[in-house]
Amino acid sequence: YSGIIYQAMRFPPDMFTVLFTLGRAPGWLAQWSEMITDSDQKIARPRQIYLGTDERNYVPVAERG
Repeated sequence: YSGIIYQAMRFPPDMFTVLFTLGRAPGWLAQWSEMITDSDQKIARPRQIYLGTDERNYVPVAERG
């Protein structure tokens, strides 16, 4: 809904992304700062490793039952 507010305040549409980002940048920077200063923090985001089967046989849709 922020775009509606920006439009009502007569901001040009090209500035919507900038205004959206400015409001969130302090939170992003605070989170980054906490991540850097916390010695117990090992990783910022866990790795996503697929553990399923490597290959599967393909069955065409018409032959599936």
